[in-house]
Amino acid sequence: MDKDIIETRGAEALQRLFTVANRDSGQCRYIAHFLLGLYNGHRFPFDLTDLRGLDNELFEDCMTVLRMDARVTQQEVHLYFENGGKRFEQLASDWQVEDMEKVRADAKRAAQPVGSPAPLHDGGTWTGALHTYGDAPGYRDVSIYVKLGEQANTQVELRLSPSDAETVMMHIARVHALAWGDGERGPLDKKDGERRPGWLDRAPADW
Repeated sequence: MDKDIIETRGAEALQRLFTVANRDSGQCRYIAHFLLGLYNGHRFPFDLTDLRGLDNELFEDCMTVLRMDARVTQQEVHLYFENGGKRFEQLASDWQVEDMEKVRADAKRAAQPVGSPAPLHDGGTWTGALHTYGDAPGYRDVSIYVKLGEQANTQVELRLSPSDAETVMMHIARVHALAWGDGERGPLDKKDGERRPGWLDRAPADW
């Protein structure tokens, strides 16, 4: 079938269905859910078994709209209406259709109380900056707190045991020693007027 014909028939059926969805009867709820599923299936998933509750005429209109949306894809369904975005959002509000994107976000927040350790997703690279550090007098464990992200709204605690701390210090000292190895040039990222740090000269020779 010609795409122009598919879109013409689909747009006409879409108008009829939207009118039905704004009424108040048993089948109207199914139509509203169907249209919202086409509008944004991630937020408003549609149960296909609801199609069983439609009479033949409404079912055929749904199939006509679905054919247009799947085969023509000229534009999103809400764009066939003036102020379509607001009208579809209002449709969801009128029928109290849950926004599953919001439900998932609320569930994630509920499972992650403020101030508790946040899980990190597998993979990815994070850029952070030192925020602060902590210790307990008499103990050798050290905690370093790093803020992640541009908005610095995620904090990671790095807890270093005595052996880990020594390894980190050795690595840092070696990196700095190598960078300052050329006495005339110094590190490539050296700032104007910056001088070799005194602590580096006091570092153990075997580091």
